[in-house]
Amino acid sequence: MTGAATREATRRDIRRILGPGGAASEIWSGYEARPGQLAMAERIADAIEGNERLFVEAGTGTGKTLAYLVPALLSGRKVVISTGTKTLQDQIATVDLPRLRTMLDRAGIFDKPLEWAVMKGLGNYICRRRLSERDRQGTLVADPDFERLLAFAASSATGDRADLSDLADEAPLWGEVSATPETRIGPRCAFFETCFVTAMRRRAAVAPLVIVNHHLFFADLALRARWPEAQVLPPYEVVIFDEAHQIEEVATEFFGVHASTQRLFALARDLARETGVVARRAESAAARLTTTAAALADTLRDLCPAPRPGADEARAAFPADLGQGPARAAYHRLDELLDEIGSWLDPEGTTVAESRRPAEVAALGRRAAALRTDLSVLIDGRGREHVRWLGASARSVALHASPVDVGPLLGRALDACPGPIVLTSATLTVAGSFDYLRARVGLHDTAAEASFPSPFSYARQALLYLAPDLPEPNQDGFATAAAARMAELCAITGGRALLLFTSFKNLRVAEAQLRATLPFPLLVQGERPRHLLLAALRTHIGSVLLATQSFWEGVDVPGEALSLVVMDRIPFAVPDDPLTAARIDRIREDGGDPFRSYQLPRAALALKQGFGRLVRSRGDHGIVGILDGRVARKSYGATLRASLPADCPRTESLEDVAAFWTRVHPPVPISAIAPSPSAP
Repeated sequence: MTGAATREATRRDIRRILGPGGAASEIWSGYEARPGQLAMAERIADAIEGNERLFVEAGTGTGKTLAYLVPALLSGRKVVISTGTKTLQDQIATVDLPRLRTMLDRAGIFDKPLEWAVMKGLGNYICRRRLSERDRQGTLVADPDFERLLAFAASSATGDRADLSDLADEAPLWGEVSATPETRIGPRCAFFETCFVTAMRRRAAVAPLVIVNHHLFFADLALRARWPEAQVLPPYEVVIFDEAHQIEEVATEFFGVHASTQRLFALARDLARETGVVARRAESAAARLTTTAAALADTLRDLCPAPRPGADEARAAFPADLGQGPARAAYHRLDELLDEIGSWLDPEGTTVAESRRPAEVAALGRRAAALRTDLSVLIDGRGREHVRWLGASARSVALHASPVDVGPLLGRALDACPGPIVLTSATLTVAGSFDYLRARVGLHDTAAEASFPSPFSYARQALLYLAPDLPEPNQDGFATAAAARMAELCAITGGRALLLFTSFKNLRVAEAQLRATLPFPLLVQGERPRHLLLAALRTHIGSVLLATQSFWEGVDVPGEALSLVVMDRIPFAVPDDPLTAARIDRIREDGGDPFRSYQLPRAALALKQGFGRLVRSRGDHGIVGILDGRVARKSYGATLRASLPADCPRTESLEDVAAFWTRVHPPVPISAIAPSPSAP
């Protein structure tokens, strides 16, 4: 079959599944064919057939997941789908693909049922060996969490933590029994054949479609960049990135070097438990390692500022005085101890050769040597291309060396991908241009581009409210004035609101003010886990949710429960964040304009994400408010406004907001209200 004939056959199959009267409409109640979805699926099919690299921006409601899954499966190639979050990964695997399997069966396109595999980072899976070692320790005190883990491991088909709903997110116990790259010893492990990770990789090796997340994908790319023969993922022919706007930050993490006290303490804990060496020496070395790592952590923590209100971690640029004083002395003591442990447990040495557990003991030696190497790089630096910084949280202190511009590294790594690459998201363009993302991910002019607008009618469904009359965001009165304006907007919509803040400081000001003035239930980030807050917003109509950065994207609350989204300020990156500051300095040193080429585009994408929380279905109506007057007053505000839906009407009048709300949500006449059953 010729290329043209193949493309036409693929398009026919796409229409048989997603087109009018197709399999999707037959098995999916309420499904309606969307021209944008069909066009996107056909364009991706052409990109796969032509081995292209392709950026695809798909507006909210396009149905992009099916638009890339269908042509990916029809291609007959081995495809990896990489998502931004494990939540989306699980949704594709447990909702979208089972539904698509039914569609394909109905259309009669494949001879056998669709199969797929899910791969996550090792830390998502129980390690049977570590669980057994923890069990052998025993304890005189009952541990219900550990008993649940034992029962889960005995009954689970996957060992995936996502299936373990009754273990707290931050439970330290999970870190003691989960798999990690450092503790995995491969075929030499006694549990290798029953290992959850082994099973996961074997499923992925034979499945035509593998669902991963960006963290795992870039861990694999970074590993291959250092050791070309090494790999985490099975060989693949096509890769599709969903939520592709996130890949720069994820790649930055994996193309850097990191060491933390958490990693050091884990080595000490595992060393103390190891039964393949002399117990007294192992326990002594572990105790000294714990003490020495804690001493270094204390000196480093003293060099970090206090965390910003509500933040989990404080960040600081690498201090110049780390080359001397208490921190340097603590590092030298740690370096000597890691050298001692690494030499003692050298995989080629006597201790390993004489041990009854040589694989496990050698793994500990390699971990000590790797930590020593990474700490040396972090302390002494990697040159101009990397920025060194410290991060301190309640549980750990970490040292990082991150690439200032990951684009060139990422571009070279993606060059190693064997076939077509598709990058898709609802937010890839800034004022209609892909240029910012092209540069940040290192693809420049090597990729084609396509845009498919949202099928929603923003002209009818939404109103953008701008507030140019409030104080400047850097003035003392802004937070109070913004909170008061939020209260006025919430009064119009009867709550039903998501209030997004760029800082916890402003959130706290608003919280205090709104608790005193609003009659609606208030939900505040940090009071409950994210999923419970969103569940409450969905079920308790009229609630108002106050949140910061992590809620600017990934929130999907269709219907009247979310009818108002308000953003207090333009979401510019914090300029004193070490990585942001280094990127700004680099652009300036190279003669560029960091504001126009980096800070503004990044803020525009974040603003676009925030706007996208409002309209999630054709039946949604509501208001988006931006209280930062710079959007309307400053010249760069044109770029921000041009990044939002062009057909969305705008106003600076609260009266217009009230009139719009009355039109889309008219009050119920008293005569239409049914009498109470208890009424006479």
